[in-house]
Amino acid sequence: MILVFVIVINKLNLKYTIMKIFFITRLFTGFENSLKKSRWCPEGLPTIYKLINELDKKNTLYLYFLAKDSGKTYTSGWNYKKDMKIAMKELKAQTYVFAGINYFYSFIPKNFAKLLRDLRHLIFLIFLIKKHKPDLIYLDSSNVVIAAIIKILFPKNNIVLRVLGICSFLRSIPNSKRIINKIYKWAFKSDFSAVIGTQDGSGTEIWLNKLLKNSVKRYVLLNGVDTISKDCKFKENYIKIKKVNEKKILVLFLGRLEASKGVFFFLEAALNIAKRYKKKIKFIIVGDGSLYKTIIDKIYRNNMSYNFDFLRNIPHSEVLQLQSISDIYISTNKDGNLSNANLEAISANKCMIIPHKRHKENIDIETELLLKDTVLYYKNNNLKSLTEKLKFLITNPKQINKMSQKIQIRKKSFLKSWKERINEEKNILYKLK
Repeated sequence: MILVFVIVINKLNLKYTIMKIFFITRLFTGFENSLKKSRWCPEGLPTIYKLINELDKKNTLYLYFLAKDSGKTYTSGWNYKKDMKIAMKELKAQTYVFAGINYFYSFIPKNFAKLLRDLRHLIFLIFLIKKHKPDLIYLDSSNVVIAAIIKILFPKNNIVLRVLGICSFLRSIPNSKRIINKIYKWAFKSDFSAVIGTQDGSGTEIWLNKLLKNSVKRYVLLNGVDTISKDCKFKENYIKIKKVNEKKILVLFLGRLEASKGVFFFLEAALNIAKRYKKKIKFIIVGDGSLYKTIIDKIYRNNMSYNFDFLRNIPHSEVLQLQSISDIYISTNKDGNLSNANLEAISANKCMIIPHKRHKENIDIETELLLKDTVLYYKNNNLKSLTEKLKFLITNPKQINKMSQKIQIRKKSFLKSWKERINEEKNILYKLK
């Protein structure tokens, strides 16, 4: 009788494909505060943290966050000199953060320290793979060289590479003759079990076809969106912003405050408009980054603080509340405009202003196919064009509602919930076992 019971339970468990999973990614800025506080409340990267949440439920999950330090297109506030094991009550997973270049003596040149950092991370991971023998190893593309070497050393292991869109560095790899680019090109040619890319408008599907072996399975998935429930309780701070600015048009900018994210371009257009329509408009800037203080200082020097609100380190769970109270959403994203923030603006039926597609770089071809005429487009890197689109909406406020109604209809043809999206990726991973 007991034997029959055990067999039945084992058969039922097969449905859940319980695995031992190594989840290895760069330490994203949006995770740093959560890890410092030992409380899992990420401020970004829902495509990563929601997958972690799901895999954590019925698998033995090991999380390895590798500090990559600040670079040209990103910043890191993780300055700890030692590796850390962090317990978070919200997750069952064993969670580790591997230190970056601060692990080494400060007199070592930065570029050499970065090489030592990656080598140290690789050695530790090899040891841990031998020790724990995971069923699946999942790595993001910032660790593609580590992934390639692990595949050589453990050819029978299922190794999945995750490409979170195509940034300027990845875009340069196919045709570059630089040594570092050639190394990355070699790494992307590895026999991965699967490569999963984000459809963020950056031309991921075309880029993957250029870099991957023909035999490697590849998937390009549009991210999901959350929706605000009718009984959602808005934070008092957001209610106050809406109430104080009841007669003004609220314009939202959401993203990392870095030059590569176009924040200076947005700021120039915002200042131009604020000077002309001071009593009609309010800009809400949500995000953090190396330029946070620089941007605030510039606004104060222009005596425009009256027209700007800054919100820093906002939990991702509150982003939709900010989308809901705003009237217009502006994107200056140069690498694709189907990003998480943009999809959330679409989900909230926002009147949106985004850049035109760029045929030569294969950027936002898919974006315009999906959105068609439901958003306003401005010419790339053209300040006058963006300013004119914003001016048009301020002087014709009925158009804001018109654009909102158009996108509310259009979004039904392509948006999916985060539950649907995460299930897509989870099913890809489980089929590999």
